Amino acid sequence: MMFKTVLITLGVLAVITAAGVAWAKHNGYCSKESRMQFVTERIGRKLDLNDDQLGRFEAFAETLRELRTERQDQRVAMKDDVAELLSEPSLDRDRAVSLIDERYRSMDGSKRAIVEAFADFSDSLAPEQRSRLSGLISDRLMHRWGPPRWAH
Repeated sequence: MMFKTVLITLGVLAVITAAGVAWAKHNGYCSKESRMQFVTERIGRKLDLNDDQLGRFEAFAETLRELRTERQDQRVAMKDDVAELLSEPSLDRDRAVSLIDERYRSMDGSKRAIVEAFADFSDSLAPEQRSRLSGLISDRLMHRWGPPRWAH
């Protein structure tokens, strides 16, 4: 009898969870834009940013959004190019190298925009805010990938 109760309870919880996730996705709470907005607001609160700093941070976030959209479009085009290249009877080596070069050029072009936008934001921070930002970044990296292998 206890086993049936546990199974029924778990089943009901699973259905409620699935319905909640479906509702959130349908209402836009799980979109990449809302996630970026959430992260931007959260970092703004954690760093206690003033209006000028918040504007600079939002400009940095917008630069990242634009570059992400660009990259996604390039990724689709690159995937099509690679599929076309592999569908040929023999690999066109020059075309393959040019695709790789094209990818590096696009990354090379965007690094200046990222650095400039981040520098504008970070230069506006007070020393204690900069220290908190450094801590947030290192905590995030540690949480995402764990400690560096060389640190063991």
